[in-house]
Amino acid sequence: MDRELSKSYIRSKKKKTIIKVSSIIVALVLLIFIGFYLLKPRINLQHIPTSIANIGPVENSFNTNGIVEPYYQELLTAAISSDILEINFSPGDMVTPGDTVFITDISELINLRNSVNHEIAIKRNRIERNREEQHKNRINLINRLKKDSINIEQLKSSLKKEEYLFSIGGGSQQKVDQAKIDYELAQIDRKDKLINFESFNKLQKLDLESMELELELKKQELRKINSGIKNAFVQPKIKGMLTSLLVEPGQHVTEGQAMAHVSDAHRFKISGNVSTRYANKIYLGQNAIININDSVLHGQVTSISPSVDNGSINYTINPVNPSNRMLRPKLQVEVRLVLSVVSSSVRIQNRDYYQGPGNYELFVKNGDNLEKRQVRLGGANFDYVEVISGISEGETVVVSSAFDKKYKRYNSVLCGE
Repeated sequence: MDRELSKSYIRSKKKKTIIKVSSIIVALVLLIFIGFYLLKPRINLQHIPTSIANIGPVENSFNTNGIVEPYYQELLTAAISSDILEINFSPGDMVTPGDTVFITDISELINLRNSVNHEIAIKRNRIERNREEQHKNRINLINRLKKDSINIEQLKSSLKKEEYLFSIGGGSQQKVDQAKIDYELAQIDRKDKLINFESFNKLQKLDLESMELELELKKQELRKINSGIKNAFVQPKIKGMLTSLLVEPGQHVTEGQAMAHVSDAHRFKISGNVSTRYANKIYLGQNAIININDSVLHGQVTSISPSVDNGSINYTINPVNPSNRMLRPKLQVEVRLVLSVVSSSVRIQNRDYYQGPGNYELFVKNGDNLEKRQVRLGGANFDYVEVISGISEGETVVVSSAFDKKYKRYNSVLCGE
């Protein structure tokens, strides 16, 4: 038969059990802390991108995309309605002023020019004949007026003679009156002839001016025909590259129809667009930074479209050096439009972690650890990001979005060189 255990023995037994369990718990906690320390990530700074914060200027800008286009593009058009006989160049060929790109059929123009030349010759002949006739008629009228002047002097002399004879009783009043009538009628007739002479001169002058005007109109028609013949051999006005042909040999074209594009092959501009939310941040004369294959070019905004196209505003940038050898037609480039320039600020390198001004969690080196820190960033250019708070000059910062995502759950990471 079993014997009942004493109370002191039971208390002793419980005490030993509690001490044993407590020891196990403490040991487990120590193991967890030691394990956490041993399992804490350790990285080599040489294998991740970092930036040492320094002091310097930062251009506050926003990012857009652009495309390189020729600075100037000429549209070749048909000067006349005609058929295309030959095309002497292909897309991609270089052309210069004086090069005939298209040869068109000008046979109709040549026939028309011959006809107009014939009409001009006839009108010139008529003008010469008219001038000769006017000269002849003018001489005849002048001679008649001279004869009338002589006749009037004779009648005047006869009137004086009759008046004298009548005064001495050798004549009659009737003869005096008749002589006076003849004299006055001759004067009236001469005045009529003078008026007719002046009217004749005016009419002859108007006729001549009308004929000369008709001649000038024909000359203008001839100049237009000659210009059409000259321009029928379509030639560019600039030196450049033939970028596109819009017609084919044998095709009939009408006056003013587009035939080809010639692009300036030595000067270029940047065309781009920005969202309408940046409408108040883009302006004429704004400085721009163009990134081409890790090289930076500078330019200015020279035009902004007044209308909105699919929620975007189109703009044009003229590079400071539009002939830079890195500029190539249709090349896609990254553009930053400068809003302001901070002359002196703490700054770090611009990498893929940067998504615009705001608050970030970045890893900053502190002794042997990379500690996650709350950082406020401002504007940026292609090279640097402005640090508003959270990082001091000389501190090393991890500038990698991949690293930040990978170690997002850690507040600190061990590091080494």
